[in-house]
Amino acid sequence: MPIKDLSLALLTIVVWGVNFAVIKLGVAGMPPMLLGALRFVLAAFPAVFLLRAPRVPLRLYLAYGLLISVGQFALLFTAIAVGMPTGLASLVLQSQAFFTLVFAAVFLGERWGVHQLAGLLLAGAGLALIGGSHGQAMPLAGFMLTVAAASAWAGGNIVSRAIARHG
Repeated sequence: MPIKDLSLALLTIVVWGVNFAVIKLGVAGMPPMLLGALRFVLAAFPAVFLLRAPRVPLRLYLAYGLLISVGQFALLFTAIAVGMPTGLASLVLQSQAFFTLVFAAVFLGERWGVHQLAGLLLAGAGLALIGGSHGQAMPLAGFMLTVAAASAWAGGNIVSRAIARHG
């Protein structure tokens, strides 16, 4: 792998990991919904002056924003605020891939091959193992909120596919 690609991959890993530590620090000092709102205001403020709004139906635009921005992050921030460990949150949040496959089958009529089915079974078993280990280190509410955040992200992925088909 070229050094540039390896460096970008490592940077992505570091940014992803640091993101969860910053969330934990943030929710210690303010309500999770306020932290989420501030995150998006600070990100959107320069963007509204530099980028055009996408030309998609309002329903898709709103669905994507509600699922990705509000759903995913409000649920994730709340999960961390109620005690979900950040390391586990970053892992459980990746179950969005599991939910994306399920939602694609349900809402888009996609069919699974043998490899997708094997991946779903393995991912589902792993998620069940993690969920079954709740207790002092991981409150069940934190786990469930993180799973809900992952499913909101997956819903956003499905809406994103609809947006791509639209335009």
